[in-house]
Amino acid sequence: MIKNSIFLYKRLFPYVIPYWKTFLLAMVCAVPAALCSTGIAYLVKPALDEVFLKKDMTMLKLIPLAIIGLYAVRGVFEFMFNYFLGSIGQYIMRTFQNRIYEHLQSLPVSFFSKSRTGALMTRITNDVTLISGAINEGLVDLFKETVTALGLIGVLFKQDFRLALISFLIIPWMLVPIWRFAQKSRRFSTKGQERVGRIATFIHETITGCRIVKAFCMEEYENNRFQEENTRLLKIRLKRLRIRALSGPLMECIGGCAGAAVIFYGGYNVLNGTSTPGTFFSFVAALLMLYSPARNASTALQDIQEGLAGAQRVFEILDTQPDLVEKPDAVVLPPVQGNISFKNVSFSYGTTPVLRNINLDVSSGEIIALVGMTGCGKTTMVNLIPRFYDVTDGALLIDGYDVRDVTLHSLRSQIALVSQHPFIFNDSVFNNIACGRLGCSPDEVFAAAQAAAAHEFIVELPEGYNTVVGEHGQTLSGGQRQRIAIARALLKNAPILILDEATSSLDSHSEQLIQNALAQLIRGKTTFIISHRLSTVRSAHRIVVLAGGRIVEIGTHDELLAHGGEYTKLYSIYLQDDTRETAVSPV
Repeated sequence: MIKNSIFLYKRLFPYVIPYWKTFLLAMVCAVPAALCSTGIAYLVKPALDEVFLKKDMTMLKLIPLAIIGLYAVRGVFEFMFNYFLGSIGQYIMRTFQNRIYEHLQSLPVSFFSKSRTGALMTRITNDVTLISGAINEGLVDLFKETVTALGLIGVLFKQDFRLALISFLIIPWMLVPIWRFAQKSRRFSTKGQERVGRIATFIHETITGCRIVKAFCMEEYENNRFQEENTRLLKIRLKRLRIRALSGPLMECIGGCAGAAVIFYGGYNVLNGTSTPGTFFSFVAALLMLYSPARNASTALQDIQEGLAGAQRVFEILDTQPDLVEKPDAVVLPPVQGNISFKNVSFSYGTTPVLRNINLDVSSGEIIALVGMTGCGKTTMVNLIPRFYDVTDGALLIDGYDVRDVTLHSLRSQIALVSQHPFIFNDSVFNNIACGRLGCSPDEVFAAAQAAAAHEFIVELPEGYNTVVGEHGQTLSGGQRQRIAIARALLKNAPILILDEATSSLDSHSEQLIQNALAQLIRGKTTFIISHRLSTVRSAHRIVVLAGGRIVEIGTHDELLAHGGEYTKLYSIYLQDDTRETAVSPV
């Protein structure tokens, strides 16, 4: 635990270095604030000896003014200390959140397919907040209370050296439970954050899948699942609460023992005349004031340990290395013609083979339709082109360049994708289309929308192109979302186009509206089409039939039907209804 803590401290240190000036200023402010607390305790001696025993009227006037001044000065410096050190925590939290988000953007699709959305969200929110809290509250209180405690300890030894030694014989017994409580807080904080991640995942699934939950009357089932997980989190939080609740009373008990010893020995000295009442009560006041820093330091140490638990989870994400990376000497892919070659390509998800020995040469401007039963590898095959995944064996070439040898940006900037379930951002319609080519003009966005047969319904929205469409475009129909995605691809105007069931959410009327747009979109581009629509498949230059992760047939529609093989079987099942085009997709 200690080695791990030291390692985390070292990793957190570079995040604090940029703010060393502010940190130093905060530390400077902490010293006078602590000395003021020390001065308040020290003034008890003259208040008793000079005012009450010697009846000095001058001291009666000066001491209250001194106390007011000390509290005022302490308040000013405590404010400056808390603000300066607290601002460092906020800046560090922003830095961590930016780093995590940027790192998540760099991770491949395979990482997100294996990770829970809710768990990732808690890393960038809750865990980072714990780190900030460890600095804002933990480090702030620990340093401030440590300086205050040192000042008060100085008063104790100055007033009565022997009495101070007696008091400090008991203090080591306070350190043991403080450290033990801090360790347990860190352990339960880690477990709690894991549970928070699971709950965040439940909430995300329930919200995004609300239609399925309601359609299948799963409300009670989902409620029970959530309540069970929430109960597990409650148990962890109660354990953490017990630790925090127990630390105070235990320290009070130990402190009470020290106080009893001080009162007995100090009182004995006063009665024997070896000490004055002022010295004794000044000592007692400093000892009582010392309890608050000790207790606050205990809480601060627990906050710091919880922050370290959050830091450990954050660094787990930052340490995740993408299994798909650019080569150090990756070159920029020049503007491509669109010649694509699959050279003995195989691909596996983990140990599960999906594609086996795929060999296919596609010429520039050629339209290739991929068909096959569910799970045959059609979508996986086109996902290899923009390098969402890397081939397991073989090579995929674009204009003779291996996609693993070029930069990802130069590769993906020349590929447009329209998927079966297009992703629509919680943003305006205009921005959802314009992200196809950042920096484009409004006229270009409008032209793309018109070409995709989307302009008519967009202008009827409450705020037209400025209408915010909600998370995942929930305020739009499936066909409307599809047309916005097509407009986005039209705007990008990339030489390589992938249409993965691009018209699956369109009714016959809407599909008819965009047939000409799709024809314009496809013209001159190397295009891969995955579709169950007969009209789309028949328009392809070649149809590639996959089965069991292998290419089993290649040819035109008429050639494959005449062959009477796998395509003929697919045609009889999925593709022959050319009047209504309502067959279920084999994808």
